[in-house]
Amino acid sequence: MKKKVVIAVVLLTFAAVLGAVFAVSAQEAAPLKVVYLVNGSLGDKGFYDSAASGMYQMRDELGAEIKIIEMGRDETSYEGNFIDVSEQDWDMIISGTWSVKELAQEIAVQFPDKNYIFFDGKVDYDVVSTNNMMGVNYLSNEGSFMAGALAALMLDSGDEKIDPEKRILGFVGSMDSPNINDFLVGYIEGIKYIDPEIKLMTSYVGSFEDVPKALEMTKQLYNQGAQIVFAPASQSILGAVTAAADSNKYLIGCDQDIWAQVNESDPKTASVIISSALKKVGDSLFTAVSGFADGSMTADQNYTLGLKSGAVGLAENDNFVAVVPEDIRAQLDSISEKVINGEIVVGTSFTMSTEEIAQLRDEMKP
Repeated sequence: MKKKVVIAVVLLTFAAVLGAVFAVSAQEAAPLKVVYLVNGSLGDKGFYDSAASGMYQMRDELGAEIKIIEMGRDETSYEGNFIDVSEQDWDMIISGTWSVKELAQEIAVQFPDKNYIFFDGKVDYDVVSTNNMMGVNYLSNEGSFMAGALAALMLDSGDEKIDPEKRILGFVGSMDSPNINDFLVGYIEGIKYIDPEIKLMTSYVGSFEDVPKALEMTKQLYNQGAQIVFAPASQSILGAVTAAADSNKYLIGCDQDIWAQVNESDPKTASVIISSALKKVGDSLFTAVSGFADGSMTADQNYTLGLKSGAVGLAENDNFVAVVPEDIRAQLDSISEKVINGEIVVGTSFTMSTEEIAQLRDEMKP
């Protein structure tokens, strides 16, 4: 009788251990669940699409269960979306850009058991004292410094689309905001590094998505003498691309490789896009979520990525190689190395007042 009892106890113990092993295995096998709240809409061929590409990479390479919620431009709906996903079982909740920073931080504090990533800005840890929000920021000014150097150098390239007698460049941004002005500051410093006598005309669309207005403003810059326009214009950049093609003038895109995006459907239009100042948002989000999952990155730190990490820089695609002379490409490589090793320190709009930004723009006017 005792022998049977012992056998029964052993079997029960084995079953319990086996059950625990299966439970742990099931838990380990459970896919990571990641949601991205877009403060706009996909299809911009730039910032938002780049972020979404990181989500797809998580799905394909990490086996993550993902969801992308396009919140549009109705900011009154944002809080409800943030609360909804925070009350669900997502492992990581991602949002980004300055317009949702305050709300994202408030929600993170309200839900201390959830984890968040805020990108394209730094988390204020005096506000988020709950250690559950990672910040991923980009040195956009370094990428746009390279765009400014490229544009300035191209004025003397001998290209038939460029009048070397007109030492004027253009900038069209989506909004007059700190993030967009960080591109402007870097672009101006890149121009000045090559030739401080070059002038710059600046316009703002006043919207992230107004394609017709971006087209009109960009065309106006070309008509007023701009030989190359840099366009950190969010989704409205599609208007800037059309204006460049219509004017037969060069454009430098932003965030994603706009040439690669446009070339698939319209090679002729794409041919005027000589490069883009890349902000590899998708890659950075994949790195952040992977790092959080394996413990190499934590949800209580800001991570800043620039030329050194490869998170920003110029798109060196086939058109870039075809249009930009080899000697200019070599100069750009040398300049990039100087930024990376600290020999060149690029200024940023985030340390400047509104008045200082305005003065900088005025000083560059023709």
